[in-house]
Amino acid sequence: MKEFKKNGFPEILIKKTSFEIKAVDYWEFRSFSFDEVKTIEIINPQNIWYNKLYFVLSLTARIFAKDDPLILRVIKKNDGVWDYNFKNEYNSDFRSVIKCINQKLINK
Repeated sequence: MKEFKKNGFPEILIKKTSFEIKAVDYWEFRSFSFDEVKTIEIINPQNIWYNKLYFVLSLTARIFAKDDPLILRVIKKNDGVWDYNFKNEYNSDFRSVIKCINQKLINK
């Protein structure tokens, strides 16, 4: 079992056939079987086209954009979507855990 736990990031536990995620602002883990998940990805909302337009046109957006959280998105095969907000800062251990989950999704 592999575990990631850091303040400001979702807590993640990787097991043999599943993984669990606990949101930053929640007390309970949500379990996902590798068989039921289509993708897991990190999304920067600032890179979406309509947010880029807002960023260009708004001074306040430019000032506060650094504080906007990133999103860890889990998409299930039944098209269910689970989003987990986390700190807008780079963490190599967090990226490595997400990469490990993606490898297990590819190899299943």
